[in-house]
Amino acid sequence: MSEQNILNAIQQIKKTLENFMVSIGILSGMILLVYFFTYGALVDSVGSFLLWFEVVTSIMVLFVLLFLRRVCFFLTRLKLGRRADCSAVLKKLKLVDLALDDNALLTRLTGSYVNDSTS
Repeated sequence: MSEQNILNAIQQIKKTLENFMVSIGILSGMILLVYFFTYGALVDSVGSFLLWFEVVTSIMVLFVLLFLRRVCFFLTRLKLGRRADCSAVLKKLKLVDLALDDNALLTRLTGSYVNDSTS
């Protein structure tokens, strides 16, 4: 792959990851906000199934928020893993690599491509 193709794939992966993080963060926040305002009404009502449903799902949403970067990286790999230009880059990436800027990541990835082609 050329450096320009790798750089475009890196930018696409980072943009998709950012979009997933914003979308899931807002959705999780809205769910927890709705649960906050409906919890009192459910405690006073007779139906305990909905109360337990809220408790269990709010704990699940909390874990999603705690591990938001990992969840979003997994979803990004699912979404872009089938694309030829991104799949080769995704195989080399780890979650911590995405904290690097594009040029440093490009340098690291092109070094690994050179090492892979010589071996």
